[in-house]
Amino acid sequence: MSNSKGRILIVGQDLDLLSQLTQILETDYLTVQSTTFEDALSEILLGEFNMVVTETKLPDLSGMDLLAVVGGLRPGTPVMIIDDDLSAKSAVAAMRLGACDYLHKPVNMQFIMMQIERQVEASRNRQPAQMVQIQAEKVTPSRSRERQINRATRPATLLLNREQFEKINLELNTLLGHIRAHFVGLIDSEGNLAGASGTLEDYDLVLLTRALSIDHTATDTLAQILDENQFHAAYLEGKYSGVYIVELREPYMLSLAVICSTDVKPGMVWLYTKRTAASIAEFLKVTHEQDIKTSNMGMSPVPSSS
Repeated sequence: MSNSKGRILIVGQDLDLLSQLTQILETDYLTVQSTTFEDALSEILLGEFNMVVTETKLPDLSGMDLLAVVGGLRPGTPVMIIDDDLSAKSAVAAMRLGACDYLHKPVNMQFIMMQIERQVEASRNRQPAQMVQIQAEKVTPSRSRERQINRATRPATLLLNREQFEKINLELNTLLGHIRAHFVGLIDSEGNLAGASGTLEDYDLVLLTRALSIDHTATDTLAQILDENQFHAAYLEGKYSGVYIVELREPYMLSLAVICSTDVKPGMVWLYTKRTAASIAEFLKVTHEQDIKTSNMGMSPVPSSS
């Protein structure tokens, strides 16, 4: 049977590559093609895949962005990255984000086939309880596929464009340097990572994003007791590390998390963290308003170029 070994999602704008991959895979796998990040995202939300193979360059976002989203939405799904040229920096970034393989053109189709078979088989045998638990926790009514597909209710990270991702990561890198933090990250209400800088183990990152995506009823209750509308920042101090959290509420719900040593001056951390949060929020607000204007213009009788 053509789908006896599972389903493979192939993403890219190189139509020749997509065609070649489909030809070598379709005998043993059911293949689905997408040429944009947006189409690939819809496919990932609508169904399970045993593996995702994506080019780094896509018309809208990038294969790296897709890799990050797959890690949040479908933990444990192997993702193979294919780059136009060999880049050590891109290879490190891809592996850090959880890619199972990083290849560059020209590619050896037989080698790709061998790697895909190995990864699919390994993922089927592995199925760690940890990943099963994470997947189970993600499947809640508030995170239904329909909600994520609908742009009106889609989580913030899945609405950002390339310019916004780049600006966010620039701001986070600057913040990391200013306060000598271990890690800084921007996380949306669904636990998706919009940007990060610094180092954090993969499993720790999963726990952090999950923790920041849950409803914090205790702080809501405390706000009511103190006649506050809402607390927008929190600080948790341990023996060795401190965690600073600042919420952005407009135009998207996001949490800026900073992890640093307790020997760093809290006042300095708060100053730079709040400045960074304000800068990101202002930038997102401006670009969001521009997107709305562009969208409204597209509703006019004049056909858009897209």
